[in-house]
Amino acid sequence: SKIPLFFYSGIMVLGAVSTGLMLGLSAPIIPKMETDKSPNAIHVDKSEASWIGSLLMLGGMVGGPIAGIFMQHFGRKPTAIASGIPYVGGLLMISFAKNVWMVYAGRVITGVAMAFTSLAVPTYVSEISTKGLRGLLGSGNQLGITLGVFISYAAGELPWRTLPLVLAGIPVLFVICCLILPETPQFLCMENKPSEAARALQKIRGKNANINSELEGIQQTLSLSMDSASWIEIVTTSSMRWPLLLSILSMFLQQFSGINCIMFYFHTIFQASRFTTSSQLYMASLLVAGVQVLFTVVSCLLVDRAGRRFLLILSGSVMAISMVTFGLYFQLFSSKTFTNNLLLIFLLDLNWLALTSMMVYIIAFSLGLGPIPWLLMVELIPLRARAKSSGCVIAFNLLFAFLTTKEFHDLIATSDQATFWMFGGICVLSVLFVIFLLPETKGRTFEEIERYFQRD
Repeated sequence: SKIPLFFYSGIMVLGAVSTGLMLGLSAPIIPKMETDKSPNAIHVDKSEASWIGSLLMLGGMVGGPIAGIFMQHFGRKPTAIASGIPYVGGLLMISFAKNVWMVYAGRVITGVAMAFTSLAVPTYVSEISTKGLRGLLGSGNQLGITLGVFISYAAGELPWRTLPLVLAGIPVLFVICCLILPETPQFLCMENKPSEAARALQKIRGKNANINSELEGIQQTLSLSMDSASWIEIVTTSSMRWPLLLSILSMFLQQFSGINCIMFYFHTIFQASRFTTSSQLYMASLLVAGVQVLFTVVSCLLVDRAGRRFLLILSGSVMAISMVTFGLYFQLFSSKTFTNNLLLIFLLDLNWLALTSMMVYIIAFSLGLGPIPWLLMVELIPLRARAKSSGCVIAFNLLFAFLTTKEFHDLIATSDQATFWMFGGICVLSVLFVIFLLPETKGRTFEEIERYFQRD
């Protein structure tokens, strides 16, 4: 029966929803903080608002390696449960903040929690999945993130101090539900607990399932060594080094494709497209988040049919075209040669170009570069190196997100069009990366993928 597999995966995806809540939180609370006139208001300027948005990533950078060490010693399930305390603690600190420094601290603490779930969720779901469903269920991580962002936007009409308290309910629910999860058979085998691994696998596959061959496959993978790989072994062994490098590169291409900057810019684009009232902008934000959710669902359904490489190539190609078109939009309006041109009448109605480019870009990102790098991180990295290497990959992912989020204002101030053309160039690089370096993992077991990289 596949029901237990989907049920346990669904519980774990609540952790990804919690991650999305944290990513989406700054968008509704920062404007409300800037206009707050209550007696306990905390007024923030543009620089402070930028830090509120980016410190979440900084907390995640610190939390990534810590989460990796924690997961290596205690397992996937305890790592997920441990995220609850910093999630709730950080959100309470934001809600009851007396000054902007408490808001900063709350964002850093929730960033640490986000690193724990960003590691535990894709690892747990991919390890319990069958090879035929690993793409569908593994992509659920990004689906949960987009759903969390949508919930944050949808609840954005609440007062900014109330919003974190309401959102804290989902991490609490996640931790409670995690208590009934079995640990992954892979981790239990690594801990030399074969009988517990067999019971866990039977619980996941259903009481009537024949688990012998699958359990033997896991044990054979670990037959040479049951110990977690050291950093020296990870760096010097090709079957561990190359998957780590490919995972970091895929995360670099995901973040430097410009997604965070597009999400930052969409309010401005909608305003230029005559979405001017607060209710119109609120509905516009729900439209953007809803499109992400919808097309991430489409990606989940396609990834095991079309394959990872095809969706990444399609995604990167369409995103590159969208970024070039976006840059063209800004180039046309910044060019002085158009000032006295009769075409100016036409150009004044070119807001549709920016709006269309943005929506096409978000759709393409949701199909490929959004969900698939998270799936590849677990598929490529061998079991013995998974905790350490995945923690490192998540730290790099959040470092890249921090850099793009924090430096976007300076890049835009230098040149709008050049910034988006740079992102377009990186999208082209993502296509070349997939074509020349990334193997297809569709339909392969973890053991088959590991053998592919054994080139020593």
